[in-house]
Amino acid sequence: MSDKHDINTYEKLALGASFFLEESFKYLDSALKNEFASMLFSKSLESLEPSKEDEKIFENLILPETPIKLLQSEIPEVISENTTKIMSDAWDDAQIRAEKERYKFELDHQIDSIEILGHLNNFGFFIETIINRHLLFLNQSKIIDDFSYSRISMSRIMERIVYIFKDDLNANKIQLNEIQNLFRLRNKTVHFTPDNAKVLKPRISELNKIWNQCSKLIEKLEKKENFNELNFSKQIIYYSLKIQKKWNSKVEQ
Repeated sequence: MSDKHDINTYEKLALGASFFLEESFKYLDSALKNEFASMLFSKSLESLEPSKEDEKIFENLILPETPIKLLQSEIPEVISENTTKIMSDAWDDAQIRAEKERYKFELDHQIDSIEILGHLNNFGFFIETIINRHLLFLNQSKIIDDFSYSRISMSRIMERIVYIFKDDLNANKIQLNEIQNLFRLRNKTVHFTPDNAKVLKPRISELNKIWNQCSKLIEKLEKKENFNELNFSKQIIYYSLKIQKKWNSKVEQ
């Protein structure tokens, strides 16, 4: 079954893994930048006083009481044109400042920016691609037969991971709790229900633990494969340290 896959398959999977990993941290950087911009924007509005024109609009403003009615209605003017321009300019300025200035988030900061979807999805895709490639390696190395390979490769991602690391798990040499958390979080992005949309706010410390555990487990796979290539376990460390040095008050090793 695996004879149809040659070196090109391994190269394509490696390229895919590299793409997903790099994209995941691009989205995370964007998420933190937007959160910093929002903080700068909110602070710049603290000194903004409503004009007499704004006060007059507020006095006559009547908005629908429910979310559905609000979404279905034509929203009236809620602030004056002048105030709208001031706020628009303030947001543009906040985005420019967020690009140039630096801010250090605490490790317990919860990431609420919508770009966190891109990080969790792509990092999950990265791990899944690495696991799929290792399963192909096990099959072509005659460690697992074609029948087992066909069944395992179609199973859920955590089942694939548990199968690969079953000996280490039985010997209590590794833990999969953070990887389980990764795919729990990714499932919330895949099934972006109203409840999931509300609660999906991972902490920076939570992501750090996921990256560290994933790096250690991938390193174990790399030692078995012994491929002459750039190690993905080291790439995780590189990208995670880069994002932590830029945005975190403390860098977790």
